[in-house]
Amino acid sequence: MPPRLVPPSLFSQAWADAFRDAVNADLEYRKVGLQWQATIGFVLDDGAPVGLIGPVALELVVDRGLCHTARIISPDACTAPVIIRTGYETWREILIGALDPVMAVMRGQVRLTGNAAALMMNARALTALVRCAQSVSTEYPDQPAA
Repeated sequence: MPPRLVPPSLFSQAWADAFRDAVNADLEYRKVGLQWQATIGFVLDDGAPVGLIGPVALELVVDRGLCHTARIISPDACTAPVIIRTGYETWREILIGALDPVMAVMRGQVRLTGNAAALMMNARALTALVRCAQSVSTEYPDQPAA
């Protein structure tokens, strides 16, 4: 029997790479993201639930339907003009599809800094981007293995 592959942990570089690959393979994102060029920071406020010390950021560079960069960095090193920030529980709920990201922002569960208007002008692309993140097989340490 072949060894069971363990999915990457949320906010690990392996997870970021899989997210980038999912974006680049997604035909719907390619269509709706054609007019969008952005650098976005996704910040996990406390990395302890995924085995990290302190907060961590994923800096994503999207350009005309493709993702060119997905790197895990310190939040202090993140230079993205738009940053979406929340804790582990909320990220997990968004990524398993149990929480709508727009509702999370409206309820104050997710903090958004930067040019929110530009983000909203590309809402379809952002929704497709979230869907790509949701498609990445992810290990959640507080959830039983499948």
